[in-house]
Amino acid sequence: MKKVSIKGFPIVKGEVKDSAIIEIPVPAELNELALSHDNNDWDSMCNQLPNFGFMNPISKMHITHLVVDGVEKRFH
Repeated sequence: MKKVSIKGFPIVKGEVKDSAIIEIPVPAELNELALSHDNNDWDSMCNQLPNFGFMNPISKMHITHLVVDGVEKRFH
């Protein structure tokens, strides 16, 4: 199974703070959704992250990379 994480900068009061980097590990159960190219799958994965103790990054994080097995891949 691939090891996946989301990497980027926090958004505080509507402003991206590039002085800090956040990396959220994606639980193995959500890897397929995280690596899908379907927006609905991505939203579903993000919405399920709090069930695993992680924050939902939507509107809280400017995502720059997906990290897959230690290799950073540009998010957009």
